[in-house]
Amino acid sequence: MEMAKLFLSQCFFRPLPQEWHFSDRAFEYTAVFYLLVFWVIQGLLVDPAEGSIAAACEVILTLAFTGVFLLIKDKTEIFFPLSTMVMGTVATIGLLSIPILVWLRLASGSELLAAFYTTLAFLLWGLMAVGNIFRQLLAKPPSYGFGVACAYALETYVGTLFLLVV
Repeated sequence: MEMAKLFLSQCFFRPLPQEWHFSDRAFEYTAVFYLLVFWVIQGLLVDPAEGSIAAACEVILTLAFTGVFLLIKDKTEIFFPLSTMVMGTVATIGLLSIPILVWLRLASGSELLAAFYTTLAFLLWGLMAVGNIFRQLLAKPPSYGFGVACAYALETYVGTLFLLVV
């Protein structure tokens, strides 16, 4: 329950607590939570079999991005806590976006545009939350965090699309 509160607090851009760490078990649970949420999301958007491959690719690419970023910043000791925080926060926002994606699938006519823009708002919310986590971690300005979040989205989502197409 403590993890869920921390993930929700990051969804709403609260400051990171002074001391935050996660056990290896928490990392595993969060990775499974992320995998399940994004499997459902991908299953709503594409074929469920292809969605499971896409969800696995997203987990791997998220961990790769976090690892490479921390390697460049020479902070590899916080890989598990940061990966857990990023995956948990993004999965929480993804879980909240599932009803919107169902609406997007079922919408027609004038509703379609509203559903599409609402879906984009959730995507932007996730980017801003990830950027806020990285910004707080490195004590950088918000524009830095948003830039890192855009790089994360490019690497994760476009990377997954590229892997599925190739």
